[in-house]
Amino acid sequence: MKGQLWVGLVAAGPVSPALARLSDLHTQLGPVTAASLRVASRIANQLKAGRAARISELQTASLLLVSGPEEALPSLLALARGAEWEWKNKALVLLDTRLESKDLAEFAARGAAVGTLDPVDGFGEVRFCAEGDTAALRQLKRLLTAVGAPYFTVEQGKKQVFSAGLAFTGTLATPLLAAAVDCFRKAGLDPKQAAAIAERTLLHTLRAWQKSGRQGWTGVLPRRDLESVRRQLAALEEENTILGAYFAETAYMALELFGHDADWLQALEKEGRPEDAPAPEEIPTKQRAAAGGSSAG
Repeated sequence: MKGQLWVGLVAAGPVSPALARLSDLHTQLGPVTAASLRVASRIANQLKAGRAARISELQTASLLLVSGPEEALPSLLALARGAEWEWKNKALVLLDTRLESKDLAEFAARGAAVGTLDPVDGFGEVRFCAEGDTAALRQLKRLLTAVGAPYFTVEQGKKQVFSAGLAFTGTLATPLLAAAVDCFRKAGLDPKQAAAIAERTLLHTLRAWQKSGRQGWTGVLPRRDLESVRRQLAALEEENTILGAYFAETAYMALELFGHDADWLQALEKEGRPEDAPAPEEIPTKQRAAAGGSSAG
């Protein structure tokens, strides 16, 4: 039975999140290759799937997964590169890496299908993002369907654009949320009230987006309510110059992103500064922090 399994693994420890989250992998994984048979055996034992094997034994596999820390990828790819087999009917897929399929051009040139697979957090169940050429995606679909793992695909070569989307909804959204909570706290709300209002507002915004998209963008900025924005900026500048600058810069970029004329906002920002005062973006970061104090509520 094991000799008939069609998935091979070229790996280095520690086991990647993608591999750890592929339940029922043991039903599909055959030979496991690493720098040595001892390392390969340890990885197979951790996964409770596959069997330690030499690189030559992966010749029977039609889908080769490559998994390891970023610093180990060059050696893992060199191991696969040195294998003497026909690549035409094989797919080479990288797991959990910043690289994407276009970085595997040398294997594609030898006839291999190429792709990447990464787990995506934020769902109730484990989901994966698959990227690659048509043949690689076909092999990944076969594997993910067999082990019951939900997934979605992105256009080949657009993995970094997708990753930027995750950053906007995660890493870059966190400071915006923190700024909102800071404003509520500075207005006199306690931490629990501030968090609750921020949560409700975000959920309302999400529902409006799902229903109307950009047409659901409302408020003083799209209405170009000059006096309201002037008052908000003045209040924020009084509380914390960094918070005020963040509001102004974010608002300006939002207007431009949504195709609105943003020049009025840029001019408004300058109204509150003396002629010889530098713009917030011209002040060194440490100096701005000292002037504005902590942004904590």
